[in-house]
Amino acid sequence: MSNLKRISSICSFKFFLFISLVIFIFFNFFDIFLFELSRSCPSYFFNFFKNIIDPISDILDPFNIILICGLSLILNLNIKVILRNKKKLDILKSKTGFKTEKIHELFRYLSLVSKHFIFSLAAAGIICNLLKYIFGVSRPKYFFLQGYERINFFNLEHKANSFPSGHTQAAFTIAILLMIYLNRYYIIILIVASLMALSRIFMSMHFPSDLIAGAYVGSIVPYLLYKSIFMERIESIKKTYKISFKDLIKLMYWRLYI
Repeated sequence: MSNLKRISSICSFKFFLFISLVIFIFFNFFDIFLFELSRSCPSYFFNFFKNIIDPISDILDPFNIILICGLSLILNLNIKVILRNKKKLDILKSKTGFKTEKIHELFRYLSLVSKHFIFSLAAAGIICNLLKYIFGVSRPKYFFLQGYERINFFNLEHKANSFPSGHTQAAFTIAILLMIYLNRYYIIILIVASLMALSRIFMSMHFPSDLIAGAYVGSIVPYLLYKSIFMERIESIKKTYKISFKDLIKLMYWRLYI
């Protein structure tokens, strides 16, 4: 089964109802208990999330990913002009071993993928922050230490709002994007994303229901954007040319060279 087929099931209305029920149950019956239970875990759990997983979250910050994809788009803005230069085109052909048509299509593929990453991270982040504002669910430290109510609808105090978890949303948006394009390593990708989510509990920033909601928002946005905007064009390129990560890196390296 391809990763795309695995992901498609999360976009059904039945799955939405299931996730909503799970969030409701956790919010009302398990959030506080599980958060307090996490406080009794051995110190090496906290050290693991603080010293290993949290730095990974910083590296995979949406801003960093958007910046890299933005730079890719900028480099490809004038690619048609460059490829009309016979000398530069000949360099690309000789160094990569690709024919002219494949070079054109690989650059188009890179631009489409970059746009998909940027749109997905931006849209999922906006939706997540709107939900934070609407529900106004307090973070653990505000709930336990400063006497905040669990829910304060339409709360503008953004730093206090935890539902859904923005870090978890970003982790799963990136995870789903990688699963769409790599079509492999999905177990490893999901494990890393889940650990990044769990770190938010051990860093005292979120309750479990925040993570579930963040993972759901982060997962459906890139898939829906892919199906509605990018899939037809990207799949047509993939059907014609065998595309590997190595080929894309080689192409971008020589693009910088010329």
